Amino acid sequence: MSEERDAKRTQKGELARQSILESALTLFGERGYEETTMREIAAEAGYSPGLTYRYFSSKEELVLALYQKLCAELDTYTHSLPSATLPELFYQTVSKQLELMAPYRQALSALFGAALNSRSHVGVFGKDTADIRRQARKTYLRVLRGAKDAPKDAQCEELATILYGSHLAMVLFWLIDESDMASRTRQLLAFLRDMLKLLQPLLWLPPVALALRRLATILGPLLGDERQPE
Repeated sequence: MSEERDAKRTQKGELARQSILESALTLFGERGYEETTMREIAAEAGYSPGLTYRYFSSKEELVLALYQKLCAELDTYTHSLPSATLPELFYQTVSKQLELMAPYRQALSALFGAALNSRSHVGVFGKDTADIRRQARKTYLRVLRGAKDAPKDAQCEELATILYGSHLAMVLFWLIDESDMASRTRQLLAFLRDMLKLLQPLLWLPPVALALRRLATILGPLLGDERQPE
């Protein structure tokens, strides 16, 4: 019986966390991130401020929970991807990320300034999100290794960093894209897939491979690549 009670408490707690998070994201989209207070989030969710603070100590913690949720959902999705070529896997992975983010677009747009500030606790490139970046890059590395045309492992490492960087650039473009149903974002993603198809035969040439390694070394520390430069 005690195990059943514990399970019910855990389920109730998870429902409360989800309700608070959803309420916060709604208010961020409607009022703006900086303008929204924790007290307003608690009222929107129908909980007392004290209970709300028990689950989330700050607005920043709420935003980090959203980042973690999106990262985990994308990782889960990629485990079920059928084997395909590298360009197609990149296209499907970014497409899924945009689909997962779509319900939170207003909230994410409200976070735009803070997310691009590396000194902010919710900065996409800040120290508080380092673990999320590492996990997202690992997702790309696993996807690349599973491609039908996967390169050698060392180049998979480099391409994981570069494609994850491209992934983040696509998300940024999507957030500022005001075209109908983000059609320009879809066009750009299809363009990148097709360009990758065209360039793929050249990736294994020594000068190109060296250039990719150089680029990955520059971007790596920012994008969760923990390997030490050779």
